[in-house]
Amino acid sequence: MTRLLFLLAGCLFISPAVQAKDLRGRFGAGFNQQFGHVSAFSVRYALPTNSHAVNIQLEGNFGLDTATDTDGRNVFSGGRILYGFVAEDNMTLFGAGGIGILTQSDENTVRIQPAMGADFFLFGLDNLGFTVEWGLNLDTGGSPGLETAAAMGAGVHYWF
Repeated sequence: MTRLLFLLAGCLFISPAVQAKDLRGRFGAGFNQQFGHVSAFSVRYALPTNSHAVNIQLEGNFGLDTATDTDGRNVFSGGRILYGFVAEDNMTLFGAGGIGILTQSDENTVRIQPAMGADFFLFGLDNLGFTVEWGLNLDTGGSPGLETAAAMGAGVHYWF
């Protein structure tokens, strides 16, 4: 047992220092399910800033639901801005705001979404980021006129 403790303590002291993930000036591409009702292709760009702890990203989304049973298809397109307010080792907590258009059959709905989330990167997969989000969908247009719903979702992006 004491050998195991010495081995673990030794690994702790010789492990390299970990820094917050620096995405400034990089592009990311992937998929997400958090902004529209359909899975969407997502492209992100991290704006260059003076500090690696300040992480501001622009995101564009486009999704098409081809497996609906109704006559019309669901199409979603929109954009968001993400602001990372906590930069930890291989993780960023962020706030997001976005606007998009969801088309269902012959109805168009404008969606506004305030959200919070976390991007995290697993050790050894430095360019593959996983996202978990929660927020609100504020929909205008369509059939009740104004609708509010809680939103949760997940996504994955590969950073180039």
